[in-house]
Amino acid sequence: MRLEGLDLNLVIALEAILRLRSVSAAAAETHLTQPALSRSLGRLRAHFGDPIVLLSGRELVLTEFGAAIHPFASRLLNEARTFTQMRAVFDPGVETREFSIICSDYITLTLLAPMLGKLAAQAPQVTLRCISIDTSADVAFARGDIDFRVIPEYILSRENPFCRLFEDSFVSVVWSGNSRVGETLDMETFLALRHVATAFGSNRFGSHLEQFLSANRIDLDVAMLVPNFSHLPDCVVGTPYIATIHRRLAARLPRDAPLRLVETPIPIPPLVQNLEWHPTRDGDKASIWLRHLLIDEAARFAPSD
Repeated sequence: MRLEGLDLNLVIALEAILRLRSVSAAAAETHLTQPALSRSLGRLRAHFGDPIVLLSGRELVLTEFGAAIHPFASRLLNEARTFTQMRAVFDPGVETREFSIICSDYITLTLLAPMLGKLAAQAPQVTLRCISIDTSADVAFARGDIDFRVIPEYILSRENPFCRLFEDSFVSVVWSGNSRVGETLDMETFLALRHVATAFGSNRFGSHLEQFLSANRIDLDVAMLVPNFSHLPDCVVGTPYIATIHRRLAARLPRDAPLRLVETPIPIPPLVQNLEWHPTRDGDKASIWLRHLLIDEAARFAPSD
């Protein structure tokens, strides 16, 4: 199909070249031979009147025009993919569909895992793909490559549709043999202890807790940074360290774990988790079905203590 003189099939090749910056990788992804992809690139260059990509050493770099059209090509392709998946009616009992969700391991454990039994019964051919929180994932979400994000309020773009799911609060956890922490914990002791904390992705993106501490200029003595909330309790066992975790995550700890929970002396605001979706999914019946399933699952949560 041609539109304004451009074969729209070339958009698939264009997006792959711009994203991967490699003719060989783009050829492999699009199931074309390298000569065929090179011919497609030649036709694209002729249509747009620009080289689009140039060879610099052994790598391809985008021209100024190539960089300018990259988001348009990505958006067009993603909207086309969403369009082809749309149905007037979505029957979860028979449809095959994969949904991608950016979320932390905390969300995977407390929201998604308990929902899998219901998902298996209602939609046996539906797949959920969880993607770790990272800058590259957020870029992919903005392009429309990813369906949903389950995130705190401070990460919301406010440009995309979203809904509130649930609230949670925080509690600190120490090894049961930690003699420096009694039944209660004051601020002085909390700040004197070394902490195990979280940081996400290569840019060490902080969690709700870290964002709050930074905003209030509260510096912790950090002994270890881990990429998952679920790692925190295990990391304090056998140490004088302390970690602060979500109360819902704490409720999942084994009763025989050598750990003690103690109230955090810092007045951390409640964490509000939100479901955000890409605008191209707003009217998609399958996406609407999954949104309702997630909202119903979150509604089971009692208000956080």
